[in-house]
Formats: sequence, C-alpha cells, structure tokens
Amino acid sequence: MKKLSKLSIFDECMNPELSENEMRETVGGNGGDYSQNWCFFNCMAYLHKEYRGYNIDASSIATDYFQGTANTNDDWNGTGDIKDYAYGPMAYTDKERTTPNQELFDYMSNYFETDTGSWEQNKVSSLFNKNGSTASGEYVVGIFGSSSGKYHAVIFESYSDGKYKYYDPSYKTESTVDEKYVQFAGKVTGYKDF
Repeated sequence: MKKLSKLSIFDECMNPELSENEMRETVGGNGGDYSQNWCFFNCMAYLHKEYRGYNIDASSIATDYFQGTANTNDDWNGTGDIKDYAYGPMAYTDKERTTPNQELFDYMSNYFETDTGSWEQNKVSSLFNKNGSTASGEYVVGIFGSSSGKYHAVIFESYSDGKYKYYDPSYKTESTVDEKYVQFAGKVTGYKDF
C-alpha cells in the first residue's frame, strides 16, 4: 500500500510547470481572477457594446474563443486550448515575438468588419486618418508591450507626434503610449450581422 504524504504549498511553488515569468504574468497577484488576463476579450466586449448597444461579459467571449459555441451561424470553432481561457490568448505565436497571433484577428473578424485580413505590424499609424483620428464608427484594436515584456490589448483612439491615445476597457481608463511600445493593431469598421 502506498503511503500518502502531505504536500506543502512551498514545495509545489518550487517545482512549477510554468517558468517564473509565465507564473508572474498569469498569476501576477490577481488572486486567480482570470479576467485580468482577458484584455483582448474586454476589447471585444467593448466593441459589442459600442456597435450593438448591449453588454456581453468578457467571460462569455473567452468561452467562445476557447470553445467556439456562442454563435452557430459563424465559422469559428474555438481554439480548443484551455490556456486561452485561463490565461488569455497569446499575443505572438513564436518565441521570437515576430508573428502576431492571427487567431486573434480571425476571431475579431468573425464578429466585426475589418479593413485588412491581418494585423498591421509596421505602420500602425497608417490605420488612422491624416489628422490622426479614426472615422466615426471605426475602432483600432491594438497590442502594446510594457517594459516588463507583458502585452496588453486596448482600443487606440488617436495618433499624434509618436504617441497613441488609448482607451483601456479592462481598467476603464484612458492614457497614452509611445509608438515604440505598440506591437500591432487592426481596424474595425463595423459589426457583422448574421
């Protein structure tokens, strides 16, 4: 008969399956509240509210992204990766961080009209009008990186003198970010009716 032993939290923390950086990004002192990792899903919820006038919570969008069950009239089948739900989707698909996650764009394009077929990576400012704003009813969803190497999705509102003004649906705040931290973005021009 096997002897059962008591595990300590300390021992478990000393043998993680995630790297220290991954643990900090996903656990990050938020008490296990997944929603802090759902910045992309919060942006999607914000767009649903702006275009359709109704609230969809980020957890429903996260579930749909993972399982593909929210809309039976679309082509989205879900990623099937529980980590996308638990930790939020990855910004890049490669370790070198050169290839933006196309699944994010495809998922966004499933519900919203977009002006391109993929993320704009090099000239994000080209998504704005000459005066640095978007047209009425247009939104620029983008990802920027912090100095810690963590990425965050927001709604970029305007561009001027090397800075992007953005609205952050996760924290319901406005701020600016220097263009050198902006990784990629895509323009949403309308809502798709099914």
